Amino acid sequence: MLCRRNEGKTAKSGAALLGAAFLLLSGSPLEAQELPGGIVRMIETQCEDGNGDPEALAEYFMELIRRPLDINTADREALEAFPLLTPFMVVSLLEYRREFGPVSSSGELALVDGFDAAAVEEMLPFVTFGPTELKGQDLGNLSLSGRLTMRTRYILEREGEEVQGLPVPLYAKYRMELGEHFSVGMTLESDRGERDFPDFYSVHLEAADIRISRDGRYRLKSVVVGDYSLRFGQGLVLWNSFSLSGLPSPSAAVRREAGIRPYTSSDENRYFHGAGVTFGFPEGVEASVFYSSNGQDARIEGEYFVTKPEDGIHDTEALRKARNALREEAVGGNLSWRCSWLKAGVTAAAYRYDHSDGRRTSYYNEHLRYDGWWCNVSADWLLSLRGLRIFGEAALDFAGAFAGIAGAVCPFSSSLEASLLYRYYSPRYIASHAGAYCRSNVNNEHGASAALRWSPGRDVTLSVLLEYTHFPWARFGVREASSSLKGALECGWTVSEEHSLFAKVSGTYDNGRGTRLLRLRLGYGYGKETGFHAASRLEGSSAGNGSFGGLVYQEGGYRSSSGRWRVCMRATLFFAEDWDARIYCYEQDMPGTFSVPAYYGKGTGLYAVVAYRPVRWLSVNFKCSVTKYFGDPARDDLGLRLQVTVPF
Repeated sequence: MLCRRNEGKTAKSGAALLGAAFLLLSGSPLEAQELPGGIVRMIETQCEDGNGDPEALAEYFMELIRRPLDINTADREALEAFPLLTPFMVVSLLEYRREFGPVSSSGELALVDGFDAAAVEEMLPFVTFGPTELKGQDLGNLSLSGRLTMRTRYILEREGEEVQGLPVPLYAKYRMELGEHFSVGMTLESDRGERDFPDFYSVHLEAADIRISRDGRYRLKSVVVGDYSLRFGQGLVLWNSFSLSGLPSPSAAVRREAGIRPYTSSDENRYFHGAGVTFGFPEGVEASVFYSSNGQDARIEGEYFVTKPEDGIHDTEALRKARNALREEAVGGNLSWRCSWLKAGVTAAAYRYDHSDGRRTSYYNEHLRYDGWWCNVSADWLLSLRGLRIFGEAALDFAGAFAGIAGAVCPFSSSLEASLLYRYYSPRYIASHAGAYCRSNVNNEHGASAALRWSPGRDVTLSVLLEYTHFPWARFGVREASSSLKGALECGWTVSEEHSLFAKVSGTYDNGRGTRLLRLRLGYGYGKETGFHAASRLEGSSAGNGSFGGLVYQEGGYRSSSGRWRVCMRATLFFAEDWDARIYCYEQDMPGTFSVPAYYGKGTGLYAVVAYRPVRWLSVNFKCSVTKYFGDPARDDLGLRLQVTVPF
């Protein structure tokens, strides 16, 4: 089982795509860049914990690479929303800009109180020190820019395996932006074994930050037609995208809502389909409303749906029949007010399926069923005082069940930051579209977590996370009340401009399942932006009862100074006696995607990634990977991936 990006999403014919590609040949390039090590560790942690949507997180950072944050013009809200800036950094940067003016370079930014060379190096791909424009075709006063991406992969067929549909998965994604205010995106995808292309598609049109009054006090902040995501408050009612909560960084405790945004993930079950709009009014007031009518996979028997497949694969007749057989209707909105130190909001949502719930109930979910309309309402707040953030959200469902979350992030100094988070989710709280921080679901949890980040030197960072969770009701696999404990300690050391070291110790204990897991990870990195680079990693895991795992890899590569090509190779040796001792490990992949295999069993792996830009309007990426399992040849794996990107 792998935690990987599922290739997929949007609409248009193959002929239209070829025509679009022909029109793009006069454009200019969009460089593909690798994600920094800190971001890689974020994605690995998401996969280890099974939280959020790591694919959406990866796409978020890739979009930041394409549209970097202007350090000198971004307001407080934009800086606080940037995940690599701590509250102290935000306050310090704003004060520095007021006193000394714009920051002119990365070297000057590293001298700002709270920043250091390592932190600046990590955020450099995502920030700029002056206004930048996306290269594109000038249409009067508007600049047209975008990109077309096409991807496929080949997987070694197993002995006796018969594929009746497409022999390989197909994926195409097109995004176009007209100036800073308008964009359109579409994705088409088919999995291996599915009959047609596209089997799944997603389309969106977006307009953002448009004046609707002469003085600009009334604005159309955002309108999205098609597929979109919703992120409001701390996620107790509406949040169907990624989050950084649970990472060993104090700043990750508080969420920054994004409101209504175009949907770009390939998950076929997490999006809204319809329209959403956000209006901006004077005095910091914003109002959002949305309507969605979305098809979902389900097996229908009479007036009931009895199962809901969620992997998005339709390679059998039964799965094809279940495709979009169930429809969900949803409506809701958010009203918020903000000033320089306070943000407060109210969120409400109502939704229903067009069939009754006929799924089998069990000891852990018999109280989590509803038919007809169901709704949730919440109030949220965020108080900001010179870097100190106090936040929370309280919610009720249609039956009166309560859920609440509250916390604080406090920067004691430029080198020390801490956070505390408490959550109480009633066992009977039902919120189908909630995405607040949790260990399993946004119900049946009481818990507290604390995080600390300390920089004893400008090149050394220590992070600590401790979390306790109590489950007052039975849960899957546990028939009675239970508890769990989780802890993590990370240390990063930027030895010099070329060398860096990383270490992490983490552990979890669950008394309900009787499981305990301990992981130790050591890493070394060498290299600059261009030239030769290398990375090494050693990791071990212990799941109790004599179950152990281990992994070691060596990676090496080269990036040309011209940026036209790069190559990377990695060899991995691993063993894990069972699934509980599995080890997650990030691999380089195609731009805009990620791959975090869960290694278990005994074997070795080898992969090579090549990226080449022969001309300004074309980028080609290729990956070949081989995994050999000792004593279990049926699990051997061979994969080839090809991606072509045409920027303009």
